[in-house]
This record gives sequence, C-alpha cells and structure tokens, in this order.
Amino acid sequence: MIAFIIICYSLLYILLFNKLKLIAKTNGNISAFIGIGVAMIGGIVFAWYTFAPVTQDARLYRYVIPIVPNVRGLIEEVEVESYKPMKKGDVLFRINPTPYEFKVAQARAAIEQFKAQRTLAVLQVERAQKLLKTQAAAQVDLDRWIADLDAADAAIANAEAQLANAEWELAEPLVRAPADGYAVSVAIQPGTFAGTVGVSSTLPFVSTASSELVASFSQSSIRNIRVGDEAEFTFLHRPGQVYGGEVTHVIGLSPSAQITASGQIQSTSGAPPDRWVVRVKFDDQEVARSLPQGTAGSATVYTQRGKPVHVISRVVMRINAWMAFLTTP
Repeated sequence: MIAFIIICYSLLYILLFNKLKLIAKTNGNISAFIGIGVAMIGGIVFAWYTFAPVTQDARLYRYVIPIVPNVRGLIEEVEVESYKPMKKGDVLFRINPTPYEFKVAQARAAIEQFKAQRTLAVLQVERAQKLLKTQAAAQVDLDRWIADLDAADAAIANAEAQLANAEWELAEPLVRAPADGYAVSVAIQPGTFAGTVGVSSTLPFVSTASSELVASFSQSSIRNIRVGDEAEFTFLHRPGQVYGGEVTHVIGLSPSAQITASGQIQSTSGAPPDRWVVRVKFDDQEVARSLPQGTAGSATVYTQRGKPVHVISRVVMRINAWMAFLTTP
C-alpha cells in the first residue's frame, strides 16, 4: 500500500510541477511538497494500520472430527476412501454385527424367561390368597410369592432395558459420516479391529459443513478489532477474487505465554510472539466449501473507526488479488 500511495503522490508531483505547471519548480516548493507528502503518507499509513489492519498470515481452517465407533469389533466392509467427498449419513465402514445379534437374542430370551416366572408368581399369589381365606396357608407364604412377583417384574424391566441397549448396539456397527466432508489417511481394511471411546481414532474426518478463516495480527493492530467487524480476504489459490466475511472471535492470547504447573521456574528469557488471532466467518459458505483446506492468503478487517481509510484498503485488497496472477505458475 505504501508503494501505491508513493506512486500516486509522485504522479501528482508530475502533474502539478511538469504538466500543468501550477506550482513553480523551485527548491522551496519542492521541499514543501515533499514535506507535505511525507506527513500525509505517514498519517495515512498510521490510520490504515490502525483502523483497517491487514495481515498476510491468513489461512482457511476446517473442523476435523475423529471417527470413533460406539461399538467395538472387527471391520467387515470399508466404503470410505481418502479424500472422497461424502454426504452426512453415508456409510464409512461396517463392523461385524454377529456378537450384537447374539446379545439381542439373549436379551429377548431372558425377557421370555422372566415373563414365565412372573406368570407362575401370579398364579402362586392367587392360590395363596384363596388358601389364606380358608386358613390353609400362612401369611408368610403369600408374602413370599408377592416378593417373587415383584422380583419377576424387576427382572423383566431390567431385561427390557438390556434388550433396548442390545438393539442400539446392533444398529451401531454401521458407521456413518457425521457431516458433509471427506476422510483423510484412510488405513483401515477389512479385518481391522475398531475400538470404542477411550481408544485412538479409527480415521480423521474433515467436515466441510463450515469453514473459518484464521488470521493473525500484531497486538498493536488488533486493539481496534471487534466481533462483528467486516473483513475481506484474498487467496493465492483464487487470484483476482476478493471474498467477504465477519469477525466472530478476537482471541487475545498467545499459547507460548501460558504458565503451567511443571514444578520448574518459568523461563523469562524470550518474549512471546507479538501475534494474536482473529477468526472470520465467510459470508458465503458455498465459497468456503469450494476452497481447499489450508488455503493461504491475506486479510483486512474494517473497524468501526477511521472509515475514510477503508476506501484505500479496499483498493489495495483488489490490487493484491490481481497481483496474485503474477505469482501463479
């Protein structure tokens, strides 16, 4: 941008002193013109960096979802391929369901067994109640059969809960894509053992449902940036294009500046990096989905103050976008 302003001011010099000759070409006039130019350029650059900060360190990020199945077992079929676009709900792989089919059958058999025990307990309670009226049975016998009936009811409820869990597990061997996206580094094959939660991920899945631009700014530039500010960005991958967005997070911290309970004296030999992070949401998520993960570029945030310099920043962003053609092989 500085070069752009200097070029414009130089053209103004040629126009005023050489072409139109509106100003006499004396040492005093030239010195005054240069002095005014230095002050003006300095003021513009200061306002630009303060109220429309720009960074060349911007990158497209996507969420990576670790795929960990809810049930364990041997993988029977693999449908997923590395970097193959998939829709939410598409089958990634299938775990052998046989052990879970057995659990469902066992739970159903247990329910039938406890129902039979309950039927017997009901008959015994009714018999004991009749005999108790004729003094042919003791109260203790009736109490025992009532307790057996309650135990049967509890056993049935427990078995039905186990059946519901077994039926849920039986549906889980079919592992599906959690969102639109693609898997990376697919190394699983039929016969691979898939673990459950607490075990390492079976494969990483990159979600294309939403993408965010993460840009780092100097701490002096970021002080005027607020959530909701307008942002524009360009990418080397898309020369000539300028995209819009909105600031969603201003993260004023540095990972290297944290103190951990390590039992050692915190080192103060080096200062933390003078960079903080701003996260920006694309105005058009379709554009975001079309960009490769990790696409790098530059970004400008238009703060609520100093709006006159925003015009200059918008011009510079578009010049940078077209200049990307010169760096594209």
